[in-house]
Amino acid sequence: MPENDDPKPRSKLRGRAAAIGLTKAQVIAAALAQIDEKGLQAFSMRELARSLDVSPGNIYFHLGGAKEDLFAEISGALTASVSENIDAGMPWQDRLRQVFLAYRDTVGTHPNLAPMLGAQMKSNGVANLAWVETVLGALGDAGYHGQALRDAFNALIGGLGGFITMEFAPAPSEKAREWEELFAARVAAIDPELYPRTHAVLPELSNRIFVLRWQNGTNVSYAGGYELLLNLLIDGLAAHAPRGPDTSSPTDTTN
Repeated sequence: MPENDDPKPRSKLRGRAAAIGLTKAQVIAAALAQIDEKGLQAFSMRELARSLDVSPGNIYFHLGGAKEDLFAEISGALTASVSENIDAGMPWQDRLRQVFLAYRDTVGTHPNLAPMLGAQMKSNGVANLAWVETVLGALGDAGYHGQALRDAFNALIGGLGGFITMEFAPAPSEKAREWEELFAARVAAIDPELYPRTHAVLPELSNRIFVLRWQNGTNVSYAGGYELLLNLLIDGLAAHAPRGPDTSSPTDTTN
């Protein structure tokens, strides 16, 4: 049969037949590429399906019944990557430092994801368990358990994740250039009589600190502040580590 007589050309296979061979990893990679290019707000399941030459139903078949399932898998893929090659024999402080520095580097390559990772619960899910396991293991070795473990975990994730969410916060999507110029002008015009301390250090702080900036971490590095926060949290956890046995341990045989 001549090639042009093929009754089912590839471009028309958009149902389950087109999904044969499609993997979760391919769906995640395609979704991440779309978010990298167009931003989180412009993400479209229909466009994702078109890019993979399948129907939207096939995306849900692979990843669950809602867009939130896909976002959780994207988050999980990123957090799993930062947990790889962590030496469990390293001191717990070094493990935390390594995994959270890697997390910032990873988010920095996909800054459009930052709002989802830090500020939206739809990125939550069991797909993040590799990261959770690594952090809990380090905190357990530091002596944290029970309520103290929960508080320490939330302090790390909230503090460092929140920092990254702010660092890569998106600028206005419309008239971005005009907004930047207007904001820069307003910062430069800060009244020295009303705000003398702020005005005195404007050359060092302008567009370099949260609140008084018009560019995010893709243009201006906040590595120094992040590493300071990470070290402060780790030092604080070491200083406040509980003293005494882990009474919540599954091997505890006391009554």
